[in-house]
Amino acid sequence: MTDERARKALAVGHVIAAVGLLYVLVSQALYHAPMAILVVLHLAISYGFLRGQPWAPWFVGVAAAMGVTLSGLTAYACVGFLGFSLEAYVLLTALIIYSGFLVLSLGYVIFKRKEFSTGQSGE
Repeated sequence: MTDERARKALAVGHVIAAVGLLYVLVSQALYHAPMAILVVLHLAISYGFLRGQPWAPWFVGVAAAMGVTLSGLTAYACVGFLGFSLEAYVLLTALIIYSGFLVLSLGYVIFKRKEFSTGQSGE
């Protein structure tokens, strides 16, 4: 029962991440392909978590690799361009939370990979 709640919470978190990245994509970086790919991956991961799909751990791995790399590069550029201003601290905090969420999701699918092997939600 708690595993199902954790999967649903992670699915909601991935939808929130997708919406946030879509907002940034539309408002700031319209032609940023890695961010567009991450939006699609987060929506697919959310579906995979809700349905216990066997491909969900692979998508989480790809999203974690892309997202942590993108967050690290953005954090480096943020400090370089914005310096140590309030905007930089807010952006760095958001990037750290996003990276932590991706690592948390990756840890979940690694330790609970048997839940995703059958392709059913375990009900």
